[in-house]
Amino acid sequence: MRRLNEIVGNRKLRMHIEYAKLTESLKTAGTLLYEVKYSSVDAKTLAELEATKNLVEAIAEFSRLFGAAVKSQAYKSHSVQEKLTLAEVHYALGIIEGFEQRLLASNDDPAHAIDIIAVEISQTRDVEGSKNLTTCRCTDGSRIWTIVTNIPTVVTGMKLSCAVLPPVDIMGIVSEAMFLGGEPLPDKAELGAIKEPDNSALDQARAQVLQITKRMI
Repeated sequence: MRRLNEIVGNRKLRMHIEYAKLTESLKTAGTLLYEVKYSSVDAKTLAELEATKNLVEAIAEFSRLFGAAVKSQAYKSHSVQEKLTLAEVHYALGIIEGFEQRLLASNDDPAHAIDIIAVEISQTRDVEGSKNLTTCRCTDGSRIWTIVTNIPTVVTGMKLSCAVLPPVDIMGIVSEAMFLGGEPLPDKAELGAIKEPDNSALDQARAQVLQITKRMI
């Protein structure tokens, strides 16, 4: 929420968009988030609160406005910073829009605070100027992901599990997720959200969430 407010407040993206409406949606969501944050109930009850449902709806309205503007203008980023900002918006929206489901599945385990998905690598290329980094263009069956990795065994056609993390600029490339180890998924594995990740994936996801939390303190 804080990052969305910064992006909208400072008009970080070079596009025509109804900033006043986006600001109003964020204002509503911020008030609801404050109410949800200080509700002393368990995760399942929290997911069923009216404030939680209204929070998700307020962000869904933001997403509709934002997505319509991007689509109507065929918006394309003009710099690495713009690509990073756009990726940050999509990441934030994904986290909040899936808030209810995350709460219901969480069992108070921080590993469920982020999405764990199965992707298939469709293209790889070495990162220019790097000794051991590879850029992977991947699909989860519904959208394209860019993932920069140091796993040496990645190849086109490989299916891997990954954690969707805050986007980062790695040597001029915006990476949107992190592979959870280099062990391939079975060829028959379905792409998209992994409903029951294995313990190794959960352990790695949990560690990443705790690192993110520490940076926010």
